[in-house]
Amino acid sequence: MATTQRNQPCPCGSGTKYKKCCFLRAAPPPPPVVRSAASAGLAWVLEDDGLDELSNSVVDLVQARRFDEAVTACQRLLREYPDVVDGLERSALISSARGDHAAAAAFYRKAYAFVTDPVRQREYEDPDFYRQQAEQEERLASAC
Repeated sequence: MATTQRNQPCPCGSGTKYKKCCFLRAAPPPPPVVRSAASAGLAWVLEDDGLDELSNSVVDLVQARRFDEAVTACQRLLREYPDVVDGLERSALISSARGDHAAAAAFYRKAYAFVTDPVRQREYEDPDFYRQQAEQEERLASAC
């Protein structure tokens, strides 16, 4: 049975990452990721790069139907975090919410190519999610 990884979309369909949604109800939270700052003479500090907050803000903006702001946040995701799939996935979410299913399918196809790249494929357990989403958006686009 495939398990959902923390950074994958939540299987409940909320659009947020699993770790920010159902994961919190399914298991006790994992210990925070920390890095040592001992060499600098500092105490332990939490590692927070802002990715989760920015990525989830796109979902919140889409749910509020504030699409222009969501696009701006998504552009930041793509620019500031090019090594994660979030920017492509959130771009697809925005396109789908706007009813542009062809564009959403294209973004999901790019996300699928991204997560199946040999360099990254070990980081993503269920790349078929993106392929399935692309196929669903293509069906919606052809129905219009």
